[in-house]
Amino acid sequence: MKKKKQSMTLGEWLSEWYSVYKLPTVSKSTAENIERVIRLHLPQWLKGQRLDELRAFTIDKALSGIPSTRMRKYAFHVLNNSLGKAFCLDYIETDVMKKAEPIKHRSKVGEALTVAEQRVFLRNVGNHYMRNLFEFYLYTGVRRCEALALRWCDVDFESETIFIRGTKTLSSFRHLDMLPHVRELLERQRAQSLNVELVFPYKPCMVSRVFKQFCPAHKLHDLRHTFVTRCAECGVNVNVCQSLVGHSDVKVTLGIYTHTSTQFRVLFWRRERDLNPRYPCEVHTISSRAP
Repeated sequence: MKKKKQSMTLGEWLSEWYSVYKLPTVSKSTAENIERVIRLHLPQWLKGQRLDELRAFTIDKALSGIPSTRMRKYAFHVLNNSLGKAFCLDYIETDVMKKAEPIKHRSKVGEALTVAEQRVFLRNVGNHYMRNLFEFYLYTGVRRCEALALRWCDVDFESETIFIRGTKTLSSFRHLDMLPHVRELLERQRAQSLNVELVFPYKPCMVSRVFKQFCPAHKLHDLRHTFVTRCAECGVNVNVCQSLVGHSDVKVTLGIYTHTSTQFRVLFWRRERDLNPRYPCEVHTISSRAP
């Protein structure tokens, strides 16, 4: 009688799936995120389970042990993608993730720094070695990994342009005009950096950690929202801003513009109220007479 061949463990399959189907096809930052989820956030006891022994309850139990709902959702996507492929390749008889409980996570809406907060933030940063990077985020609106992927060969001081290697979609690959202040900080960075390839040779997690030390009320991505907000306040056309930040859909840019204009309306009303106590009544009277 032949001995039944044991199937591979989930951990072994995740390693194969990652190296064959993800590493060659996704961006470097995405591959690093997937690897981090597998290595740090999926429990070892789950990765030791045999593929043919996995059950939906086992998956639910493992995911419920991850404290952050955001990371729980990432882990769910990794398992859903990898086990779906295992089912297509007949490594498992059923797609167990279809029976698993979906993860609910509500993302926190980004909030731009006010002008006062921006001033305090830069004052707190002082002469820190990451100051040039934080200013680059503020004055270009690039994503975290786009700045960290920037190479010196992408910076053309003669034509004063910067090539941004997008990390999201094809529209995120773009050329930016090098404004005087951006040129100045890039020249400072070139003078003090020992790295001949990368402009900002820092680890993403370290950049976010340092930012939190100087600006605990915000997250690093809020610097991108801050750039879009400053564009709206300066009257920059929304389509121009969309091309600058590399949004694939103008609705994303419009969402930030709308939020900014709402704040402006509130500030304008408060200013007029303080200058003229009769302002609200007069506005109501005028609007009621309008045809």
